[in-house]
Amino acid sequence: MKRARMGWLCLIAAIAAGIAAILPPLDALADRSFAWHMVQHLILLYAVSLLLVLSRPFDLISPLLEKKLTATLVRALRPLHAAVSAPVALAFYVATLWLTHFSGVYEASLRNGAAHVVEHALYLCAGIALWLPMLAPAPLRPLPYPARLLYLVVALPQGALVSMAIFSARLPLYPHYVTAQRSAGAALQDQHAAAAVMWIVGGFVLFVALLATLGTWARHELAAETR
Repeated sequence: MKRARMGWLCLIAAIAAGIAAILPPLDALADRSFAWHMVQHLILLYAVSLLLVLSRPFDLISPLLEKKLTATLVRALRPLHAAVSAPVALAFYVATLWLTHFSGVYEASLRNGAAHVVEHALYLCAGIALWLPMLAPAPLRPLPYPARLLYLVVALPQGALVSMAIFSARLPLYPHYVTAQRSAGAALQDQHAAAAVMWIVGGFVLFVALLATLGTWARHELAAETR
């Protein structure tokens, strides 16, 4: 009962965070500022996705379904086992970061509402893929603790590398923000701020995840020794 209550709380929190990310005032700020747009994306990429995974949606809906329907759902989810594979999940996460920032995707999302929705869905899916190898809910299985730590060590610097590339750009990457900021200089400063936000927030989230994994592993080993 307590786990179910926590699951529903995480699901409600995920929905609330997602709504806050994509609606005004944050969405209006994101249209004018790359830095605020980065905040919007990081909420989807790290917070909403993490809360969705922690909510353990299968556990929430399976008691409401018939056994036959539950078995059918389990079979339907089998293709997702590939998403729990650390190399696949990490490759998807890294590819999303690079391709959205260094292709036409980002600028297109600023000019087209449908493209913006697709971009947000891509960040949410990349975030879910990032967390699944570590926190995969039933019927999926997470990585063993040593593998989780290695996975996080590899994932930790990825956002920083993208941030460095954004910060190092000598010209604004997106013409939309030159118009919104009314000058290339202001747009470049805003771009530097966005890179800093990505570097600091992304690094902090994954570093906390690394520490939490270490702590959970230690408690697990202690409980095993006690038994």
